[in-house]
Amino acid sequence: MADFGITFKNAREAMGLSLEQIAAETRIATRYLEAIEKEEFQHLPQGVFSRGFVRSYAEHLRIDAAKAVADFDRLSNYHEPT
Repeated sequence: MADFGITFKNAREAMGLSLEQIAAETRIATRYLEAIEKEEFQHLPQGVFSRGFVRSYAEHLRIDAAKAVADFDRLSNYHEPT
């Protein structure tokens, strides 16, 4: 997914939703949604929580969640714990 964060932002804006609305509906803090849109992954919680946030946000925006998580893993250098 080229322009990972822009894809989320554009989809959200196309649906006419604010970050606050998404936060209320997904129960993901606004600061984490902003971090996803800005690709500032260092501001996300560690481990599987960040992947869950990406998945939930993508599903809410009707973005391919599996691809979004795979792209997030690649961009953030996430590795599942052994």
